[in-house]
Formats: sequence, C-alpha cells, structure tokens
Amino acid sequence: MKKILIVLFTVCFLTITLVACAGQDVTPGATPVAAAHNTTDHVGIVPPIGELDPDEDGTEIDLAVDRDRLLPGNGGIDHGDKGFPAFISVTGVITNIEVIESLTHVDIEDTNGNPATLLLNEETVFPFSTDFAVGDNATGWFSADIPMRMIWPAQYPTTVFIVHTDDERNVTVDRFFTWDVDFTEGYLLSRDKMFAFKVDDNTEIILEDGQDFSDGILTNRNIVVIYGLSTHSIPEQALAMKLIVLFEDIAPFG
Repeated sequence: MKKILIVLFTVCFLTITLVACAGQDVTPGATPVAAAHNTTDHVGIVPPIGELDPDEDGTEIDLAVDRDRLLPGNGGIDHGDKGFPAFISVTGVITNIEVIESLTHVDIEDTNGNPATLLLNEETVFPFSTDFAVGDNATGWFSADIPMRMIWPAQYPTTVFIVHTDDERNVTVDRFFTWDVDFTEGYLLSRDKMFAFKVDDNTEIILEDGQDFSDGILTNRNIVVIYGLSTHSIPEQALAMKLIVLFEDIAPFG
C-alpha cells in the first residue's frame, strides 16, 4: 500500500510540473523574451540607378539594366501596417546650414520654437529646386520605420526635401495602395488612410532619377505626390500633377 501511495504521489508531482512549464523555455540559463520585430520589412534608399552595386556573388550589376529589382515586383509586398504613415514630415524655418563630411545639416525651427536638424545627402530627393537658404520655410520627410538617434535637437535622415513657395503646388509622401471602395475606382490611398489621389493623361510619373515610369505599377509604392486643389474630406482627395516613385532597398526582392 505504501509503495502504491509513493507511486501516485510521484505521478501527481510530475503532472503538475509539466503543466506549469508548458509553453515556457526551460533550457538551462534561458530567459523568455518578447517576439522580435520583422526586420525584413525595412525599406531604405539605394544608390541612384546607373551606379554599379555588388551582387551577392561578388559580381557587379548595372542598376540601369536591372532597375525592376529596385521596386516590389507586383505590389504584393506590404512594408508595414496600414493605418500608420510610411513617412513623417517636419516643417520649419531654416536657421542654419552646415556641411559636415558627406551630410548637409539643415537646422530648422517650427512655429512653436522647437528646433530640429534635417540631414541631407546625395540620395535626398528634391521634387523642386535644390537651392535653399537661411530664412526659407522647408519641409523634410523621413521614414517612419527607421530607428532614430536619441539626440537633442532631433536629427532626421531626410528622404524628401522641399522649400515652400507661393505657387499652388502641394506635396505629400507616403506608401500607397489600391483604395478598395466601389466609388473610388482609380484612386490610390495612403498607408495612413488620410490622403488619396488619382492620375489622368496629364499626370507626369517618373522615378526619382527622372526616368519615365508612366507604365509602371503604382500600387504598394513609396511615392512623392505633387498636387494642386484637393477636397476637404477624410481622406483628402486630389488629382496628381506629378508622381515621383522612390527607390527602395533591393535586398528583399533580389
């Protein structure tokens, strides 16, 4: 009888221990960690088309010939969750300009007196003029998906940079997708769902290096949209005057 009780006690103890440990990493010395973010969704800027870049096997590829690798193949790759902008903008008056090594540091101050620095390099896209000076009102767009340095004033690696003028051109930058609503056929909707545009025969569509992209796929692209009048609605809607499709990291598509 005593042996039977010992066996039953042992079985119960082992059962309770296994239940308590279920779903946990019990490797000696291991500590449970949170799920890691998917780093393959990162999108970045690549050198302009036409430059040579080493391929995986050490050979060189001509990006002018292999330009389709710079963009998602058919719009089926979604970089990031819809509902959040792909790019964030910062606007202010330029207070100082300084070139440090390969970067141009453009210090700005917003209407509340908050300072920031826009970091421009040779890959920064200028939809309009590349000329700017202290006193100009400027806006820089940077990727919402890249980590930021903990520094004050904040420094933003700037993908798109414009100086504001008095003309009727407006600019927005985001990732755009097909707007799946019956009465919005032909529109593309931004990832943050706050802006939608459509094109017509007069819309100029180019890549950021100036190559024509009028026959290219626009769905699931990072796009600079230049437009005039727009609706006072949510999302804001407009007819695009010009589109600049941004280059992207070729690694996920190679």
